Amino acid sequence: MTVGSSEVKYSGNMAPEDYEIALKLCEDDPEFNRLWEEHHDLKEKLTEFKGKAFLTAEDELEMKRIKRLKLWGKDKIAKKIRDYKVAVSPPG
Repeated sequence: MTVGSSEVKYSGNMAPEDYEIALKLCEDDPEFNRLWEEHHDLKEKLTEFKGKAFLTAEDELEMKRIKRLKLWGKDKIAKKIRDYKVAVSPPG
């Protein structure tokens, strides 16, 4: 599925229900869409580093920085999904 300027890709690490919520949030919440795109961009950058035969000290520092940013974004994404579930769950 394409949302905004990027393809929304399924991450096998996410529950299917959460993925469906993420698709909806990508369409309805510009901040969520930005977080989602950034997360996947950072994932691609990490994949590029993993493909290198040798990492310089600068590469290793950059890789650590990217991992921290990716984790921060993942936490934000998870919080928005949790908040959505609470907002739409029936009272009781």
